[in-house]
Amino acid sequence: MKRLIYYFSIIVILVSTIILTNVVFSQQKDEKISAFNASINEATKGNYQKAIDVLLNIYKNNENDYLINLRLGYLYYLQKRYDKSIEYYKKAIQLTNEKSIEPFLGLTLPLASQEKWSEVEKAYQKILSIDPNNYTANLRLGQIYFNRKDYSKAENYLKKVYNFYPSDYEANLYLGWTYFYLNKKSDAKFHFVNTLMVSENDKSALEGMKLVK
Repeated sequence: MKRLIYYFSIIVILVSTIILTNVVFSQQKDEKISAFNASINEATKGNYQKAIDVLLNIYKNNENDYLINLRLGYLYYLQKRYDKSIEYYKKAIQLTNEKSIEPFLGLTLPLASQEKWSEVEKAYQKILSIDPNNYTANLRLGQIYFNRKDYSKAENYLKKVYNFYPSDYEANLYLGWTYFYLNKKSDAKFHFVNTLMVSENDKSALEGMKLVK
């Protein structure tokens, strides 16, 4: 009889523990949903600090939540608090074991705002190691190398964008100027024409057309 009571007591404790755990988990889940949506609403109104504070209030219990860290990275970027933005984007990257493109794209925002171009380049290269055909990474790397006057490297990345998106405005415009500086005027003209077909009064493309005629 005593043994039966003992086993019954253990079962009651286990059931109680399971119920309590489920209740706590449910409360935390509801807390995250409410806080995240409240943060989005505040940010929509331009209240970035309030949007941040809402998430920081629940951060202690959710410090390993990817979405919360990603969102804080973006909100601090909007506030122009770039070091804090980088901190949370790097936390988001860590949480995905560096396998997700999204947080690396986010990280480039505060890095570019601080003109840390070598670190921006590393972030885009990391993206390409995950997705070699990524539109944004290829385009931005092409533009980075173009601005460094490394036109051969710029061509490699910009051509990849163009091959996938032949009507892309930025790819055509930058390829136009890249080929101009590589002294390939026929190719330059082709891409300037494409640029003007999608943006008729583009000043840069019009200037390029005068130079290749």
